Amino acid sequence: MKRTVIFVAVLALCAAVGFGKDEEIEFYGYVDSDICSRLHLGPIDAKRVECTKKLYKEGDRLVVTRLRDNTVFEPNKQKHVKKQAGEAVKVAGRANLDRGRIKVDSIDVVPGNEVPKVELSMWYGREKAGAKVWEDVRHTLAMMPYISVYDFISFAMVGNDVILTGWTLRDTNRSGAYRRVKKIEGVEHVTNNIVLLPLGSFDMDIRARTRAVLQQVIPRYFWEAGSTVRIVVRNSQIILLGTVDRQADSDMAYIRCRGIPNVFAVFNMLRVVTPEERDKG
Repeated sequence: MKRTVIFVAVLALCAAVGFGKDEEIEFYGYVDSDICSRLHLGPIDAKRVECTKKLYKEGDRLVVTRLRDNTVFEPNKQKHVKKQAGEAVKVAGRANLDRGRIKVDSIDVVPGNEVPKVELSMWYGREKAGAKVWEDVRHTLAMMPYISVYDFISFAMVGNDVILTGWTLRDTNRSGAYRRVKKIEGVEHVTNNIVLLPLGSFDMDIRARTRAVLQQVIPRYFWEAGSTVRIVVRNSQIILLGTVDRQADSDMAYIRCRGIPNVFAVFNMLRVVTPEERDKG
């Protein structure tokens, strides 16, 4: 009886916070790779399409980005979207907006020139973000506690609309980033595309091994208070993010991470930024 009461209470709590709420939606979108959708925000240009197809071929999973506000949805089955990688589409299904998931009922390719302009207004015909609002958002995210080398949280702005993106181990980081940014004066709308990472034993072991390997081969990017390199581990896949000074460091990090046991794939998204370029801002 006690277990039944607890189970019912958990279900009630999940319903209260919106975990179980699905709704029928239909929208114009773009079938992207998960990594590209969270790192290459902006218009769907040739470079974005190239990233989508390249990372999907390397093993990244596909998602659907809603063009109107850049909300990223993970489809319930990859087979629904695998033929549309790099294409504009019209999607219908049942979605959980809080968790960014959709059960696809139908998905059809739409020529880019047939996508209604109103659906693209998020990126075209909008003013740039005000410098003060942009800096307030950046500072707010930089000052969040409990962000580790295993988390990557970033953002983009279109006008005064903020798109939060990245991956984190803590649900409190995901919800906390949204709440903090939502309160900033001047921010009009916040899209939360931050993904909650799995905490299984395999992934936790890979995180520890990856950090140990990188601290050995490229120690200059790790220090007690933080790191310019971020390690995102997702279902036995490693995503390397952040900046390094030399291409050789990026290449060495990628090679050594590929040798870590139980790793299925390594996506090297490290950017090479020389000290001179960093000093220029």
